[in-house]
Amino acid sequence: MSRASAYRKWGYILAAAAAYGVANYLSGKKYLPGCSFAELRPQICMPIFAGIAWGPLAGFFVGAIGDSTGYLLAGVNPLPLWYWSVANGLMGGIPGMMYRTAKRHLAGLNDIKRLYVLLILASSLPYVFAAAMECLIKGAPWKATFQFVFLPIFTTDALFAIILIPAFLLLTGRVRMTIPTSLFILSTYLASMVALCTFAASMVAIWGRNALSEMAAAHLYSMGIMTLLSILIGFALAAFFVKRMTEPIMALTQAADRIADEQYGELAQLDTLARRRDELGQLASAFRQMAAKIHSREERLKTEVRRLHIEIDEARQRREVERITGSDYFKSLKNRAAQMRLMDKQHG
Repeated sequence: MSRASAYRKWGYILAAAAAYGVANYLSGKKYLPGCSFAELRPQICMPIFAGIAWGPLAGFFVGAIGDSTGYLLAGVNPLPLWYWSVANGLMGGIPGMMYRTAKRHLAGLNDIKRLYVLLILASSLPYVFAAAMECLIKGAPWKATFQFVFLPIFTTDALFAIILIPAFLLLTGRVRMTIPTSLFILSTYLASMVALCTFAASMVAIWGRNALSEMAAAHLYSMGIMTLLSILIGFALAAFFVKRMTEPIMALTQAADRIADEQYGELAQLDTLARRRDELGQLASAFRQMAAKIHSREERLKTEVRRLHIEIDEARQRREVERITGSDYFKSLKNRAAQMRLMDKQHG
């Protein structure tokens, strides 16, 4: 990387950290129901995207420095809350494990599944650490911290990451839209939106009450966890069915490539696909028949070409013989041979 490119990259990173800090400051008073600390923070996508786009160090920098900047803008000393800044940094650093893959585009279904796993880890592990520090340093009750600090942050951050990050990657051209990736992303978005709408309706209903009991808030975040679990189950089902649906298509694509390369002996997968009772089975059967006809036609053409080569060689030989026998030198040799035979007869 050139020096100018490095400066430009770190300019983007500093701008992202500043934007994350300002966004944290602006959302600092919009607490979740029943919480005096956790907020709705769609801006968590900034450090996560920074990690994916520029590497783990960049993601950690944007998350940690941006969080500390938000505290400073709000007039709060960030040093006693250092573990929350570290947690925000880890949230951006963990998805940075996709950095090298994202540089060459996320192309396969395994890349997309790995991305979702890292998003869930980035939304949970850092805040397990921060919640534990809250209990150990400040003596907060473990149960209350889990219910009213970790659960709200984990649930909302995971939902924002799962929904927004793939969209950002698509918009920036970091995902190559193959058939498996397109189907998987579409399926997961549909599952996410259905589950999210249900959770949002419950949140609005509870948020609209004048007084929110701890029991109602705990119920809300339990619903959030169930919403997240349902989304994850939807992901797993989408991955399973997308693989089942696209494997035959990819096999047909490979078979077409082998036919183009004249590798007719490596089409055994078409026999397996042809046993299916659906449209893909019919397509595989048609591919197999097409390959057989193309192979037969090519063999006939090769035989015809060999025959034409033989005929051309024979015709060339005849012309050479005629050219040689028609020459004056050959005629003189022929006359001389005739004279020699005549002399032999006379002497004999």
